Amino acid sequence: MYDSMTSLSIAPIAVAFLFVIGSFLTLASGHVFAQDLAPSAIVELTTSSGRTFRGRISPKSDFHTVHLTTSRGSIELSRPISWTAIRHLTINELPASFEKLATLITTVQNAQGQPETPANVITLGPPSTPRENEVEIEQLEAGPTTAPVSSISSWATFKSWDSDPIVDGLEVTFTPEDSQGLPTAARGHLEAELYAFQKSSFSSVPHGHGARFVKIGSWRIPLDQTFPRYDSRVARLPYQSISPATDGSVSPLGTLVIKLVIPGQGTFSASLEDVRLRPYSSVRDANVLRGNPRYYGAENPRYVPYYTP
Repeated sequence: MYDSMTSLSIAPIAVAFLFVIGSFLTLASGHVFAQDLAPSAIVELTTSSGRTFRGRISPKSDFHTVHLTTSRGSIELSRPISWTAIRHLTINELPASFEKLATLITTVQNAQGQPETPANVITLGPPSTPRENEVEIEQLEAGPTTAPVSSISSWATFKSWDSDPIVDGLEVTFTPEDSQGLPTAARGHLEAELYAFQKSSFSSVPHGHGARFVKIGSWRIPLDQTFPRYDSRVARLPYQSISPATDGSVSPLGTLVIKLVIPGQGTFSASLEDVRLRPYSSVRDANVLRGNPRYYGAENPRYVPYYTP
């Protein structure tokens, strides 16, 4: 009887204690959440170009563009960043979601309103309304822009784009870039030339130890016949009369030279060395695993004509 009375008297105390602890944890979590979403919260954004920007949310932000404000002495710099360019974000050095960022923008706008830009604030990026004697410092961090092309970056690999497993050609991914290294739009055409070593008789090419470095393909593709991939363009170069996919006399690696011809701007070139022209062979891989040479004496791989001292 005494034990049952004791348990009945302790139960309300335990329930009350748990209620107090739960209320405290709720208030603490709410305080941390409110602290993270304070108007003065520090936001760090990483964009698709790999660049990271850090600052406070400006009330000019909306659901198309995020404006980050940083201070440089008595001057504040406001940088616009497109929502579509954001790949990772933190708020007060804690990982955050896009929903939390949208909530923070609403909090900042409710707390500060959306005033006109003060006289000591410099906006980095194209303004919504152009003003006289204003110099654009940096382009909006978004997709391809219309800035002039200064260079081209590219890479290539073999590809099969039909139903059979045979390699059909090379797939080239290239990106026209402006002077800041950012993707930019371009009009014109792409020219490409593919070079590789081809096996021949030793007597015909004694200086090359029976190998000739020859051009095995050339292409000219208008840019409107390429297709987009993120901030880049993709061109397909089908193999021509000499196909490295089926011709064993051609080395498995080649050199691809591409030229981006843009009327009114010029020609921008890039050279890709040791581009793989066909996939690895399972038979050759098995030979290597058994301790046998990958290539036989009658074959002519890429580096046979050269000897390492």
